[in-house]
Amino acid sequence: MARSVPLPSDIADPIALADWLELLALTATDTNASYGDLQRVLNSLSVENLDGVLNGTMSELNRRVDAARDSYPFTFSGTLLQTRGDWRDYTSYVFCLLLSYCDDKKKRIPGVRHELMFEQLSCIAAQKYIGGDVLRFGFPRRELPRGFRDALTVICGKVKEWTPSTEKTLGRKDGGLDLIAWRHFPDQQIGKLILFGHCASGADWGEKITELQPDDFCSQWLGGYKSPIVKTFFIPHRLSPDVFSDRAVSAKLFFDRCRIAFWAPSHEFRNVTHEDSVRWCEGVLERIAS
Repeated sequence: MARSVPLPSDIADPIALADWLELLALTATDTNASYGDLQRVLNSLSVENLDGVLNGTMSELNRRVDAARDSYPFTFSGTLLQTRGDWRDYTSYVFCLLLSYCDDKKKRIPGVRHELMFEQLSCIAAQKYIGGDVLRFGFPRRELPRGFRDALTVICGKVKEWTPSTEKTLGRKDGGLDLIAWRHFPDQQIGKLILFGHCASGADWGEKITELQPDDFCSQWLGGYKSPIVKTFFIPHRLSPDVFSDRAVSAKLFFDRCRIAFWAPSHEFRNVTHEDSVRWCEGVLERIAS
């Protein structure tokens, strides 16, 4: 494929430019992208504070290497970004990169629900991180009953923690709860770690960061809570360290792209999505570079 990846709308944002370089490497015939590639493009656009933007972008790539470790699809020398091999071996990261980079129109692949797959990916990351069990609660449900109360009944039986409320659900879908992860002790009693997760794959993630409030959810639908519940928030994006620190106050246990990729093995993601994650990535990459 030719080097025709469109530049991000903000050509002075190191996060967006790091994404652009990654996509350039993924779609280039020589499978790499460099400081020089970015410098030439930004020079032609007369970007202000060029050195600061270039250095900021390289620093962001270094942070990704450190954060994603062996789940990062590239090697980085400090100036040269080189793919490690077949990107399909790094589907967890590439999937999140494409979700973050693309507008809604480019994300639409017939017969594939990228929002649902992001919830499935987040489930894998949560399960591996906590070292326990996980269930996806987000609507539309596949692994649990479609009905809100019926799904809660199954959750209560699995987690062994609550009793479902008898209040009318008024057609409620998921109440902002996309996944539950927990780690039992051998005695299966209460008093364990539980994660309540919300997933936001779009650009409007900042508006959704406070939608899920575990205390309120438990009080209304589960008769209160006994074990500690940790609110968890999942996004496919990368944020600057300052923005990450600021938003983590509301997100609590915060999973961004690199944290998700680090904890969610790509082969498990591909298996749970029956390779739809790979087909989606292939379709979106082709659109981007055409």
